[in-house]
Amino acid sequence: MLALLARRLTVRVRRTSGPYDLDVMRDCWPDLQGGVAGCSRCRTELSDVSVECPPGRLYPPGCEPLYSVRVLFVRVAPPETGRHFYTDPADNLRRGLFDVLRQLGQPCRDVSDFIKRGFFLVHTAKCAIRGTTKPNLRVSKFCASTHLYKEIECLTPDGLCFLSKNVGFPVSASLLPRWGEAQPVPFGEVVTVIVGTKPVHAISTTWPGREVHKPLAKAHVQSLFCSLGLQMWN
Repeated sequence: MLALLARRLTVRVRRTSGPYDLDVMRDCWPDLQGGVAGCSRCRTELSDVSVECPPGRLYPPGCEPLYSVRVLFVRVAPPETGRHFYTDPADNLRRGLFDVLRQLGQPCRDVSDFIKRGFFLVHTAKCAIRGTTKPNLRVSKFCASTHLYKEIECLTPDGLCFLSKNVGFPVSASLLPRWGEAQPVPFGEVVTVIVGTKPVHAISTTWPGREVHKPLAKAHVQSLFCSLGLQMWN
């Protein structure tokens, strides 16, 4: 009993008592993903958009966040059902983000390295749009208000980075006031919100899947790393 109490106290210090302690987080992430996998609310809530739902399981076996997530990256949406950051080595966002991290001294050969470094990635919208690889802002905002905010509160990362100016940034502007950030939320600047009782540093940047966007994305991610004191990770 004493050993269990000591472990829980240690957890609370390490996780800075977000809305979930470590033991609860162990349960909340699988539960959330179960809800995502079977969600088809867009069929009724956004019936004029051809959303391919439900999305099914987004994360292959073994792709689970560490208990302490340093930076949670948020991409817009899977370009196709079953093909995205975690399943496709040729995914443009994956290649671009890995290149940015390499330039910042955080090389990731694969998703396993990415997760081991304390990174994780989630989507604003969990489903692809039928007939196009382009995201839909309405779908992303609706899905973020349904699922994404719960994922952020479950993981309570040290840092939060939205990887899109046209979709991710508007989603961040609608979500961050939930945790105390005054509107308007600035693009490309680090702000601090309180998730539970934990300060979380957040920024929105450009989509690094195109070469032309990488320099700005690199500068913004570096700003986030510096705000966390993590620019010299090993």
